[in-house]
Amino acid sequence: IWRQKAIDCAPELKEEFEEPDLSLYTVFMELLPLLRQAHIDKNDERIKKVYDFAEWCFRQKDENLWNPAGVSFYEHLADTDETFSQFTKWIKKDIYVDIRDLLNQRVEDDKMKMLDNFYGFKQPKTKT
Repeated sequence: IWRQKAIDCAPELKEEFEEPDLSLYTVFMELLPLLRQAHIDKNDERIKKVYDFAEWCFRQKDENLWNPAGVSFYEHLADTDETFSQFTKWIKKDIYVDIRDLLNQRVEDDKMKMLDNFYGFKQPKTKT
């Protein structure tokens, strides 16, 4: 089912996405540059399909679906200005809270503070 959803996001990659040994990690790495271009082109239809696909994968109970969405998609959204600038428009708060640690390993402090402020994320207080 994930293959068909991926093909719906990028019909031009249908043949590649139908390859039997294709991993979902690869699918997300293929979708990221398409998503970046869709942001540049303001192609909201494609943008919505890609984010909906990532969210669908992320919300599944199967680690083979949610893990690739986290490590091969969500944590890379801060890699380009085009996707990072639209992050808060497309990523729901509960997903942000779940992926925050992944992002924190890759994203500069000022960007993390901006995201934390937007989502109302408070760091747990640590005992000194």
